[in-house]
Amino acid sequence: MKFRLYLETDLNRVFTKSLGAIAAAELDVILTHCLMASETKIAPVEEGRSSFLDFDFDGERDALVEQLGRLSATAAAFAVHAPSSLEPLPLREQLEFGTEVVTAQRYRGKTSERLTRLMLNVASAADTSKAVDDRSVLDPMCGRGTTLNWALLYGARATGLDLDRRALDDYATFLEQWAKINRYPHKMRRYKKQNTECRHFDFTVAADRAVLAGKTVPDIRTFHAPAHSGAVAVGRHAMIVSDLPYGIQHQARSDSNRKPTPIGDLVENVAALWPSQIRTGGSVALSWNTKTLRASDLSALLERAGFDTVATRGFEHQVDRSISRDVLLARRSNRI
Repeated sequence: MKFRLYLETDLNRVFTKSLGAIAAAELDVILTHCLMASETKIAPVEEGRSSFLDFDFDGERDALVEQLGRLSATAAAFAVHAPSSLEPLPLREQLEFGTEVVTAQRYRGKTSERLTRLMLNVASAADTSKAVDDRSVLDPMCGRGTTLNWALLYGARATGLDLDRRALDDYATFLEQWAKINRYPHKMRRYKKQNTECRHFDFTVAADRAVLAGKTVPDIRTFHAPAHSGAVAVGRHAMIVSDLPYGIQHQARSDSNRKPTPIGDLVENVAALWPSQIRTGGSVALSWNTKTLRASDLSALLERAGFDTVATRGFEHQVDRSISRDVLLARRSNRI
C-alpha cells in the first residue's frame, strides 16, 4: 500500500536544504530494520512550501504508524488510496516528557536536536541485543546532554562522559531547573569533584512521586572523564550514540592536557573500549565531519574494534564550508 509522510518545516537552514534526503534515509533504516521490509522505495517530493515522502509498505499498518510517530521530521502521515484521496493516520508522539528538555538549552556549538533524535531512532532500529527491558544509551562525548535528554524522553536509561566539567555543571543545573519549573518529582545527586569513580551527577525524574519511588537506577548518569578512560565503569549498554567533535567549533581532545587530537586517533582510542561497554548485537550511531575523516576510514576503525557497519545512504549533508556531516551506523559483531 502507498503512504505519504509530510515533513516538519525546519527553521535550521541546514536541515531545510537537506531535509527530504535525510528523512528518507532515516525512514529507509526504520522500514528495513524495524519493520523488516524486503524492499524500500522512497520518493522525496517538494511541492510548494511543503515536503513529503511517498513510499510503499505492505506490512502491519499499526506497527508502521507507531514508527512514523517517532521519526525526527514527522509532521503528518497518510495512507494514499488515490492521488486525491488521503486517509490521515493517528500518530502519537510517545515521549515520556515534553520536548522542552531538549530544545530549551541554547549555547554555541549545540548539536542539532533533530539530528540527535534521528541517530537514536536509527540506533534503536539496528540494535539486535534484545534488551527490550533495558534500552540503555551511552554517549562517550555527551557535552550538555542533547543525546541523553532524547534518551530520557524515549524512556531509556542514559549514561554520558565528558572532559568538560563546566559543561556537565551547566547540564546538571539545567536538569534541576527544568524539573522544578515543570513540577516533576526528581532526585539529583552531585558527586564531589575528587572521587575515584569520576562520577559527576545522577538524575532521576518521573511524572509522579509513585513512579519516582519505584525507580532503582538513575535515568541519567554522567562521569567527568575522557571518552577513552578505561578506569570508568559505565556498564554495558544497548546503544552508543554520539556526535563526534568536528575539529572546528569543538576540538577533539582525549587527555587532561587539552591538546587537540586527530579525530581518527580519538575514535580509535575510544572504540577500543566499546566492546566492553555494549552488548553483543548492540548498535553504534555516530555523526561526524567528513572533511576531517573519510567514511571508509571511520568504518575501518570500527571494524577493527569489532563492529560491523550497517549499510545506509543519504545522511551526508553540508553544514557550512568547513563541515560536511554524515551518520555512520554499526553493530557489535558476535565474533568478539
